[in-house]
Amino acid sequence: MARWAVSLRPYRSKMTLYTTQALEQSSDMTPVAGSVEVNIPADVLWECFTHADSWPRWNPCMFWVRNRDLTLGQPLVWAFEPIRWWYLYKLPGLATIVEVEQNRKVTWEVTALPGFFARHTYFVEDLGGGRSRFGSWEQAMGPTFRLLKWFWVVHFVFVKDRSLTGAQVLETIYQRTGRIDLPDLPPKNYWPSLLLLLAVLVAIFVILRGLFNR
Repeated sequence: MARWAVSLRPYRSKMTLYTTQALEQSSDMTPVAGSVEVNIPADVLWECFTHADSWPRWNPCMFWVRNRDLTLGQPLVWAFEPIRWWYLYKLPGLATIVEVEQNRKVTWEVTALPGFFARHTYFVEDLGGGRSRFGSWEQAMGPTFRLLKWFWVVHFVFVKDRSLTGAQVLETIYQRTGRIDLPDLPPKNYWPSLLLLLAVLVAIFVILRGLFNR
């Protein structure tokens, strides 16, 4: 049975209405958006997408996701991979899911950072004939965003590009197996992150040892 939450109308609070309207009028950034067409039926693609904790197995921008599914009004907790593999960070994310439309789209909003408001939508469009379009749309605003705009825009582009690449990974699996079940997804490879962390710890140990042995 599909594990998604469906709503006939978007979840909204008064504050969400205010910030969403402000975002639409904001000139802080141009939305980062893109899509890719894949040979996967829309319902099959959506069913796979709703298993949020499996995103890291096919979407290269995702390091970890706590949520098993996408539930309207619930928090979404996850961590991004760095924009370059050798960068020493994992970027945590905390958002509220404000829209879930079956076989169509999910939207969440980030308000955890003071002075920072972001809205991200992933969508699936049925093109007919067993084909669909998968896309990403993201925009942010606020003084905290503007302070590090150079980073956030690059990060949003990274998320968009890797997500579209991930949809093509799913297309390859579907063409090979005729389905996209969880056992068919490649396992997440955490070894590069662990080895990089180990290398950093060894380097810190060697530096500190050299300092104390002087």
